[in-house]
Amino acid sequence: MPEFAEVAFFCRQWDPGKRRLVQSVQLNEKVRCFRDVDPARLARKLKGNRLIGSRTHGKRMLFQLERETWLGVHLGMTGNLRIRSHDQFLEKHDHLALKTYIGWLVFNDQRQFGKIELFESSGLPKFWDELPLEVGSPKYDYDYFNSIIEKRKRGPLKSLLLMQEFFPGVGNWMADEILWKARVRPDRAAVSLSGPEKKSLFRAVKFVWDGALKYVAPDYSDPPKTWLFQHRWKAGGICPKTGEALSRRTIGGRTTCWSAKWQS
Repeated sequence: MPEFAEVAFFCRQWDPGKRRLVQSVQLNEKVRCFRDVDPARLARKLKGNRLIGSRTHGKRMLFQLERETWLGVHLGMTGNLRIRSHDQFLEKHDHLALKTYIGWLVFNDQRQFGKIELFESSGLPKFWDELPLEVGSPKYDYDYFNSIIEKRKRGPLKSLLLMQEFFPGVGNWMADEILWKARVRPDRAAVSLSGPEKKSLFRAVKFVWDGALKYVAPDYSDPPKTWLFQHRWKAGGICPKTGEALSRRTIGGRTTCWSAKWQS
């Protein structure tokens, strides 16, 4: 599933279409991606409109159009945004396509866990300001982080880091990276952390967030080889710190990778 940095990358893929007239709209109205919206009304609101802005929060995108129209996009597990030229055929899983002068602005989602939403408001939809703080916010300081730890003392830290109400945009690979950077085992509970370990975990959360924004968000590149990311994806991966084989098992319902010698 795309995490916050991948979402930021895909959101920018439609930038060339900003200020361009939406000449026509094609959508596969029967797919699950439109489960919370009336496809016919969506098409009417988009046709003849213009995209004028975009923003992201965690794993969500919000596109602003003229005429008090906002298009919400959640990529789910396999969704992505792209532009297809006019001479390209739309593909089976291109569930929403906006024709503009520069090409088709396309939402593609093979498994259909993503979601398209429509909001009609003169200003930013109210729900957007009510979303939880992102890790990158200046207000997301150690005191705020510690309040989360105090609320969720039980259960594996890996599961805690995946809770979107506390760490919006953090997904599986980022959670593993954070715990590896902090040298903390993913199956430990927050209650077991010492004061220095909590501070180390907080620094790791901020470090991995900033690093993902630096390396992944601009062009979908991978983080450096010094990160766990480059070594976690397959059995037999080696910890870049110890040179020992990485461990992996399911924790909190998610495949989890860590270094038994490096993390305690």
